[in-house]
Amino acid sequence: MTNKSAKNLRIQYVISYFLIYFISTSCNQSVESKINHSIQSLITKYPQLTADKKPSESEFKFVKSVREGEFNIEIQLYSQPEGYKNRNHILVFINGKKQVYAIPLFNSKYRDYWEFPFDKLLPDVPKTNTTFTNQLNLGIDELINNSDRRKSNKRFTLINVMLTSVLNCKRIEERDSTIVLNTLRGSYDIPDENIDSAKIRLRKNYELMKREWHPEEYASNYNCYFDETNARIYQIQNLGNKFKIKTYRMDYGFHFINL
Repeated sequence: MTNKSAKNLRIQYVISYFLIYFISTSCNQSVESKINHSIQSLITKYPQLTADKKPSESEFKFVKSVREGEFNIEIQLYSQPEGYKNRNHILVFINGKKQVYAIPLFNSKYRDYWEFPFDKLLPDVPKTNTTFTNQLNLGIDELINNSDRRKSNKRFTLINVMLTSVLNCKRIEERDSTIVLNTLRGSYDIPDENIDSAKIRLRKNYELMKREWHPEEYASNYNCYFDETNARIYQIQNLGNKFKIKTYRMDYGFHFINL
């Protein structure tokens, strides 16, 4: 190889390297821009996410990212800072085509969003006019092709990864009845509740969830997940081409009285 040929080869290598670097950097910036846009659009659509917060407290910070292999979807969790009332979270889904979809994880005072059984809406809390189930199904429809959406086991895998790996939920069984019946988390975000009434609600929750604890279409056999951080239990129900997430509240309003 002549010196001139070797020089040309080095030039081509350098050009190729910078071209690959530029394309890779541009793609990452593009995805980051899509994520930021998706989060800001969600906040605009649901101002409850940042209600009563100072500007610095309203920012959602990246917490963690997990990739689900069946659909090649990355799931990211964003949260507001700890240490104040009414903390909310956002889930961001990114598919292999770099399409982005964000859904809100409101705190539990937004009862219309979570559809808690045995609960009335709080009068001073504005409605979200949507639900966790609806938002999750919209995201699946947006990011996953039709043929894969019809495969309930694959969709269950996606939701399982979201609950266990992203939200750190624990799958619960009959032997975990103590968790369901005796877990009450005091919350400052909602009005005071009578603890005896709250315990009755836990019993009703347990009786309702155990009716569909063994869905035959799931290899896992159990479909309930305990989210200890947010004091909720999620139960996945298959409705054909859609999923229903039934959510049970495990907290109760409790405030110390200063004498």
